[in-house]
Amino acid sequence: MKRLPALLTICALLLSVASCKSESVPDASADKANSPTNANTEPTPPPGSVELSTATLQKEVTEHPDDPTSHYNLGTAYLFEGKFHEAATEFKFVADKNPKDFDAHIKMGIAYASANELEEAADAYRRATKLEPDNAELRQRLADVYEKAGKPAEAAKQRAEFVRLQPNGHALELYKAGKYEEAVGELQKISGKNAESYYLLGNTLLKLSQFKEAVSSYRQALRMNPKYADASFQLGNAFDRLNQQEDAARAFQDAASLNPQDADAFYNLGNTFDKLNRPKDAAAAFGESVRLRPSDADARFHLAVAQLRQGNTAAASEQYEALKSLNPESADKLQQLIRQSTGAK
Repeated sequence: MKRLPALLTICALLLSVASCKSESVPDASADKANSPTNANTEPTPPPGSVELSTATLQKEVTEHPDDPTSHYNLGTAYLFEGKFHEAATEFKFVADKNPKDFDAHIKMGIAYASANELEEAADAYRRATKLEPDNAELRQRLADVYEKAGKPAEAAKQRAEFVRLQPNGHALELYKAGKYEEAVGELQKISGKNAESYYLLGNTLLKLSQFKEAVSSYRQALRMNPKYADASFQLGNAFDRLNQQEDAARAFQDAASLNPQDADAFYNLGNTFDKLNRPKDAAAAFGESVRLRPSDADARFHLAVAQLRQGNTAAASEQYEALKSLNPESADKLQQLIRQSTGAK
């Protein structure tokens, strides 16, 4: 029997289906989110799949009492059901069988912590740190357990390890919470800043409309890591805010070169060339964006406009045909532009 994937993750995905737009792509066109799955509708299992239940997994353990995988799967099911002590027992069996099983130790710690058995949770996490000493998330979990157990000194030591392993962690949390001023202050306090530190600082300054300072931060990130595609992308956005379109174009070109599969980089590059009155270059960039993401109606529309500016009505008409099903409203707007371009009434 194979070890099951993380049931907690699977169940969460089944309950809610939504698509997200990357924070690092403020100017790019985003695909429309899929409609959320109806919460009252049971997901249909794939053809040929076997329905799993706690009873099924318990039967597996009974039939294969020495099989660590059966115990691991049952422990995962117990964890999802909130039967934390039972889950911990199953994961302990697995960890005792294989002391190097990192996942078993982690889940055992989660189960014990959820059951408020803090000493046992700390012991499980400590064993896990010996297997992966550079795991920052694990250090944070261990610090939380120590704090709840009334051991502030041990908690502080683990939090210090977390900061060492993930120096930007707290600033990132502040950024995600929309506390941009505090995030800037936290980032400025970091003594050994890395490329990610400067990238995050640039994003935060961009949110605060401090565009020149953001440019400086992104450039520093790129000095430390010249292949940092996201930093090049955001540098382009910062230059765009400053209306420095030539600089923005170079930054977006770098981003597209570093990550040739980034449709957003080509889309923003097309927008920049359009602002620079370079329709041929804009059409090439938008065309690449469409190739990478054919469902992007905005990219198709702007591609067609750039093609019309070059007098290429036939190519623009092809985009009109595609837009009729993707976005009828955009298709109608494009049809009007095509008629104006050809002099039709």
